[in-house]
Order: sequence, then C-alpha cells, then structure tokens
Amino acid sequence: MKRIAIAALFSLSALGLSAQILDMPVAIVRLTETVNIGRRNLSAQIDLFAAQLGRELTVLEKRQILDALVNDELLLQAAARANVRVTQQEISSYLELQRQQWSQMLGAALTDDQFRDQVQRQTGSTWTEYVEDVTNELIKLKYVRQEKTEVFATMLTPSQDEIQRLYEEQATSFTNPAMASFRHIYIDLRGKSDAQREASRSQIAALRREIRDGAATFDDITQRSLDDPGFSAADFGYLLRNDARNQALLGRTFIESVFALETGDVSEVLESNVALHIVLMTDKRAPRILGLDDPILPGQNVTVRRQISEYLAAQMEQEALGVAVDELVAELRMEAEMTIFENNLPW
Repeated sequence: MKRIAIAALFSLSALGLSAQILDMPVAIVRLTETVNIGRRNLSAQIDLFAAQLGRELTVLEKRQILDALVNDELLLQAAARANVRVTQQEISSYLELQRQQWSQMLGAALTDDQFRDQVQRQTGSTWTEYVEDVTNELIKLKYVRQEKTEVFATMLTPSQDEIQRLYEEQATSFTNPAMASFRHIYIDLRGKSDAQREASRSQIAALRREIRDGAATFDDITQRSLDDPGFSAADFGYLLRNDARNQALLGRTFIESVFALETGDVSEVLESNVALHIVLMTDKRAPRILGLDDPILPGQNVTVRRQISEYLAAQMEQEALGVAVDELVAELRMEAEMTIFENNLPW
C-alpha cells in the first residue's frame, strides 16, 4: 500500500504543483502516524478481486475492501507501536510452505524461479511487493495472537463425534488411488550422448538376461550395484497412478508398464523419460475408500482421523482468528482518527 503523509500533501501544494499528480485520497487513517489510502490502490484491489471472481463487485463488496484496507493499516500501526517483528526465518518458512502448496496445486514441483514467476503472474505484484505483503500479514497475525490470547485459549479440540460426522459426510473424499510399490535396477540417461545411451541399453539388457537365465537374482544385482558405478538400485516407494508430477517426470508409457505388472513380477527393460529400469513389483493396490484409522498413504503415520482432526482444528482456529481480529479492529477504530472521502470513492 502506498503511504503519503499529510505533511507531504501540504508541502506539494505550497510549491504550486498540480493536485492531479497525487493519488486522490479515499481515506486517511491515524493511530500512530497519518497515512493516506489512495484511490488507485483501492481500485487496484477491487480490480484484483473482480478478476478472481470473474464478475463486477457490488458496492457492498467494494466498501468491504475499503474497510479491509483501513483495518490493515490500523493493525500494522498498532503492531509497530507494540514493537512486533517477524524474523527472516519465519518469512522464509512461510514462503517455502506457499511454494509447496502451489506445487501441489499445479501438480509439479516448482523451483524458486518458477514459484516467483507464478506469484507475479497470479497476484500482479512484483516479488519484492509480494514478500512485503507476506511480511505484513505475518506481523498482523503475530500481533493479533499476542493481544487476544484469551480468544485462542478458548478454542476446543475437535470431538470424536465431530470427526466421525465429517468422515461419514465426506467418506468418498478419503480415497487411495491405484498405487504400486517397486524396487528397480536402473541407469540414468540424463546428460548422456547417443553412444553412451546405447552402451547403457546394452549393459542393462545384459543384467536382465542374467536374471532371466538364473545366473543372478534381482537381489544379487542390487547388491552388486553398491560396487559398480555403471548402474544403481533402489526402492522407489509408492507410485500413485494419478500423480501428475511423476507422470511428467517418468512418462505415461513407463507408468502404464509398471502398473501392468503383478506383485512379484520382474519387468523387462523399461525406459522412462529419465532412465532405463528393471522393475520388481513389491506391492500393488487397487483404488479404495479409506477407513478412519487407515494411513493416508501406505507407510505414513498420518491417518484419516488425524487429517480430519487437523482440518477441524484449523477451522476452529480460523473462526477464533476472525473473532480476535474483529474485536481488536473495533478497539483500534475507537482509538484512531479516520476520515473517509465519500466523493472520491470509485463507485
């Protein structure tokens, strides 16, 4: 948000500069300092929400955005007065969480540069502006929690009845897709020349013949990989059939070939987008609805019950946060000096 002190307005007028070069004020807020909320900023926020909703906003919705800008300014000034700060580590941790969430949403792991590009395209802000907004949000959140500890102290732990009710209402949302767990012997093809790739194909074909002819077992060759830098062996873990990230990395043809195997089968040489593989299927599971105490994914400790409990707890926390913000803003509005310029509002 652009901040223009009232004193600056007077000094520019005294110099005889045209008022048109200034952002027309729609509100002036003062708690510890006088800050102008400009019409351009308000209009930009209205346009952003309208674009997200895909429709024109009502006058009431536009007024709510103005109120939010005023409230944000009050909270930031109050937080500064209370000397509330956030560390660089807190900011970095939040940004990393955002990057992971965007990666999940887009179905592909985003690099730092890709994440920044997505942020700038989706928000219309520069990266510096986005980090500043994140910092301010974290400061406001810390301040609200500090000032309204009693509101958060009254939050309740979700009951087992509430967990059971939500599970029964949305049981079909708690599913495992088709998945397969396998071990593989592989040779990475990335960065290799055509000649090197052909040599790799010959090498892994020879390893597959050893298994087929009984000269060596899959475990024998896996053990041999520890001393032979020409190939590797590993437990891949579980591959989800609908995992867009792995489909992009490995290729649909490779994934379909893996899922054509049954538990205990050893594949012929399979080629993915990144490597040559010999696959030993160790577990194959059909899609199914999960029970309350089933893990979300095999081998994980997070169960459906825990996920629902955490979801309900997050909802309760959001409700408590809403109450705390409303109470605190009401108190700050009583203390602050505010002027709304109705004639300057962009509606």
